[in-house]
Amino acid sequence: MTNQRVPILVYHHVYPEDSSDLQEATFETGAGIIGEAEFRRQLNYIVDNGWNFASTTQVVDWLCDNAFLPEKAIVLHFDNGWLDTFDVVLPILHEFGAAATCFPITDGVEAASAACSVAVRTLTEGIVEKPFMNWDQIRSLLDNGWEIGAHTATHCKIADQHQEQGDEGVLREAEIANSLYAKHLGAAPVHFAYPSGSRNARSDELLGRYYNSLRLWYFNWPIQWSFTDRSTSPLAVDCQNIDLRVPFADFQRLFDEAAQ
Repeated sequence: MTNQRVPILVYHHVYPEDSSDLQEATFETGAGIIGEAEFRRQLNYIVDNGWNFASTTQVVDWLCDNAFLPEKAIVLHFDNGWLDTFDVVLPILHEFGAAATCFPITDGVEAASAACSVAVRTLTEGIVEKPFMNWDQIRSLLDNGWEIGAHTATHCKIADQHQEQGDEGVLREAEIANSLYAKHLGAAPVHFAYPSGSRNARSDELLGRYYNSLRLWYFNWPIQWSFTDRSTSPLAVDCQNIDLRVPFADFQRLFDEAAQ
C-alpha cells in the first residue's frame, strides 16, 4: 500500500446488552455509547477482513521514524477512563488477543481511587457523573499490554482554557495529569488526546513539549471518514469516532475507504 491509511477507532462507553444506559439510548442520545454485541460484531469484522491491531506508539514511530507498521494496521482508543473500559472492554479484547490505548481523565481516576465520584463535562454526553476506573485498574490495563495516554486533568476544552487562562491554563492541565501518572504508574504518558477535539496552534506547540503525539477528535454529520497516513503530523493524529450513531454499513465503509 503506497500511502497506508490507518483507522484509529475511538470509543467511549461499551455497555453490556442489559445495561439501562444502553437500553435507554436512542440515535439522538447515543453519542459515545455502543453495546457489547455490536462491539464484538465490529471486532469480528476487523479480524475476518485481515486487519492487524497495532499500538499508538507503533503508528507514531511509523510517522516520525519510518518504523515498521503492519499492513492493514488498526488502532483502538478508549477515552475518559470509564469503568466499563475495564469491566467490559478489557476481557473482550483479551479474547481477541488485542490491546488498546486508554486516555483517562485524571480527576475521575483520582475520585474513583478515593471511593468518590466526580461530574465531568463531555461533548458526547453533556455533564455526567459515571463510574471511572481507579489507579489499580488503570495499572491492570498496562499489565495487559495496553498503553495509557493523557487526556487532561479535568477534561476541559483546551482552546477555551487557553483563551481564558493563557498558556498557564494549558500547561497546568498537562502537569497535574502527568504528575499523577508518574506517581501511580511510574511514568507520564507520551501520547495525548484532545478532549472534545478542542485545540489551537498554540496548544499544539505547548503540549508538543510534553507528548510525542496529539490526537484530534471530531464527529461530522453526515459521516465523513478521514485517516492517519504518511502525510499526518504526529501533532494532529486523525481518528474515527464510533458509537451507536454509526450504522454497521458505515463501519464497513470506513475500512473500504482506508484500504483504497
